[in-house]
Amino acid sequence: MAVVSDEATKKREPEADGDEGEGEEEKGKDKEKPSRLGKFIQTYHGFLSTFVIGAAGLIATSIWQYKQSEIATRQAESQQKIAATQAENSWRIERAEILSKNLQVLASHGGATVDQRYGVLLSLTRGNILDPELAVSYALELGKDNPEDMKSVLESTADKSYGQLAQAFVLTCDQRFGLTRDVPLCKSDPHVGRSAAIAQVIADDMGDWQPGAHGPVDLLHDERQVQNQPARLAWLFQPYLIDLYERRQWDELDRFQKQSTGAHLISSLVLAAAHEGDLVTSAEATRLEKFHADQRKWLTAYLLSPRCEAECKGKLVDVMVSGYEESMGDYDEPLRQLLARTRAENGPAIARLHARLLWCQVDAGDLLPFRDHVLVPVLASLLAQPKPDTTTIDDLAGLLALAPQPTPAEAAPLAAWKGALDRLHKVSADRWQRAFGSRRASADHERANPPRGFRQQSFCNAAELVDTPTPSMTDE
Repeated sequence: MAVVSDEATKKREPEADGDEGEGEEEKGKDKEKPSRLGKFIQTYHGFLSTFVIGAAGLIATSIWQYKQSEIATRQAESQQKIAATQAENSWRIERAEILSKNLQVLASHGGATVDQRYGVLLSLTRGNILDPELAVSYALELGKDNPEDMKSVLESTADKSYGQLAQAFVLTCDQRFGLTRDVPLCKSDPHVGRSAAIAQVIADDMGDWQPGAHGPVDLLHDERQVQNQPARLAWLFQPYLIDLYERRQWDELDRFQKQSTGAHLISSLVLAAAHEGDLVTSAEATRLEKFHADQRKWLTAYLLSPRCEAECKGKLVDVMVSGYEESMGDYDEPLRQLLARTRAENGPAIARLHARLLWCQVDAGDLLPFRDHVLVPVLASLLAQPKPDTTTIDDLAGLLALAPQPTPAEAAPLAAWKGALDRLHKVSADRWQRAFGSRRASADHERANPPRGFRQQSFCNAAELVDTPTPSMTDE
């Protein structure tokens, strides 16, 4: 039985080996079968090749078209720039031809060509053919013959130079000194109407001006420039400021003053002499009094501050004396405090006052209250001090020697005058004689026989010019 079993087993072993071989062959065949993706590629390889090549070609074509569109855009922009440059050059050539044809008209002078010059200049200005600076120059020349035509041209000129207008604005004798006399000094400027028209142009442009924009207020940004010419700038801006004051535009006035220190200074100088003469309500009177008190306080602080140097103080005093009567006392306190200071601070102011009083360049309406409310009280207060500054006393006594003595009808001013001079005589008879008596006699002699170099400046014994037009800067 054991033998049979072994043989049977041996017979079955090859069969089992054969089965294993067949299984391995089947597995190899399974491994050789392609995947679905591979079968798809093998089946449709022609389609795939065509698709890939077509996609690549499409992408390349799109890139080429994009590049071509960029090149075309750049060429179009370049052509536009070339065309704009050619058009601008053509316009410049045409403008030059227009100017050359009209230059002879614009360069002419005299009243006979006023209408022709006005028409040509207005047309060229509105067409932006003339450079603004050149347009202003021709307009100012036209203004010598017809201020209204000049004003019309200036209103049509964009981006005009207000510095040019300020330089062309010339003060009259009435504006500089508060009076006009028949002397050569008051006949030197025949273009009074032009200056008045320039001031009105400034007022009109200020009415349309907005903070931060170019405008007439640019003239007031440089504080030094304002200090150098306070009288001119005050009269230049007076129509605008007076108009705001009369219409009670307090916010607009405040906005103007906040533009710069120079704007505040000009506003204070102008509005100190802008008192209402008509009756107003009690509430409005209170508001006006507060307004003037604020202006007076600011002006006093500025006049006495280091920011306003000695020469600046002298020029401001010059302006204040010319409008002293109109200020109705608003100039009293700043002038008193300044004249009581040392010569280092008020030297130029004393010198200017001395020249104007010596040559009678102060109107009686300004001089008499200035004498009674400033000179006499300051001299009296200094003499009352234990150790007064003798130099300042000499200067004040010398100014008082150039002023007329109060008449007997002026009882209070005459008493104050005599009281101050009597005290000066008691303190030092020699100083009284040197600072007052001798200077008064010397002034009378010089006024009667002025030196050759001062004859044109002397208003003493000269008749008043009543025919010279001095339009108010507040008039239209």
